[in-house]
Amino acid sequence: MNTILPYLVVLTSPVIAYWITKRWIYISSKNDNLVSKDLHKPYEAYAARIGGLPITIESIIMMAIIQILFGHWDTYLLVSSAFYSMIGFMDDVFGLKNLEKIVLSGIPFLFMASELSPFTPFDLMPFPLHLAAITLYGIYVTNAFNTLAGFNGLEAGLSSVTSLTLSIMLLLTGKDVGSLQFLLLALVSLAFLSLNWYPAKAFPGNVMTFFLGGTISFIAAENNLYWPLIVLTIPHGVDFFLKLISWGKTAEKIPTRVREDGTLLPPPNKSLAWLLIKKGINKERKLVTTILIIEVVLSAFTLIYFPS
Repeated sequence: MNTILPYLVVLTSPVIAYWITKRWIYISSKNDNLVSKDLHKPYEAYAARIGGLPITIESIIMMAIIQILFGHWDTYLLVSSAFYSMIGFMDDVFGLKNLEKIVLSGIPFLFMASELSPFTPFDLMPFPLHLAAITLYGIYVTNAFNTLAGFNGLEAGLSSVTSLTLSIMLLLTGKDVGSLQFLLLALVSLAFLSLNWYPAKAFPGNVMTFFLGGTISFIAAENNLYWPLIVLTIPHGVDFFLKLISWGKTAEKIPTRVREDGTLLPPPNKSLAWLLIKKGINKERKLVTTILIIEVVLSAFTLIYFPS
């Protein structure tokens, strides 16, 4: 096999991602059902509602191509990625309850745990407890990626940093397939970020956030990167915990309000955004940039602390 081909596939992926997303934005603009109002702008602004659909499909295809070129076919990962994409798409189209998303997101980890790396130190416990730990890990990471969302550039920015960090870790250990798949996710997320940054022309939609959360968590579990990913999702975890505290209010999905000067007002339900706005970080671009800086710091810590 020509080893340069998988790298060429990955390097061309952001170009394709940018082009198909631009095309999807144009198609969406012609259909009122495919656009949504940007609730965090002090003026009328709209963007493609499920803007991450094209690159979600592209990413699954590209991962399959990478696996074929390496002769390393991974049915479990591809099935899981497609499954998480379907959960997100169903949520975008029909709307799923919080409990439904929690239960569904654990299914791949529950039934494919034998194909994943042991989750230390839970692997020292009886098998049912080890299985429960792996399943809860999958539920947490997948839903964390989906819930820390809603501001221009946030989801794609966090996914880019997380995926790139894990890609570097696997590269240093010689795990080329996993490293390239993470790099693919990082690059397509960056391509999407260019169209999702303030002011956004496309929103990722739950299809993209569920796909990224589920796929990143599954690849990490295959390569024994449970704890590095958990560290990288500390912002997501804080957000997830705060939302659990106000479970009844989050079911209402009350958005953050915005003044005419663009200042964000704390929403009634608790979240990481709520906490930062309370601390005075009350402009959308500043809010997103602050969270991304925190993620970069966590990335540096992860690369230094965890042995390669």
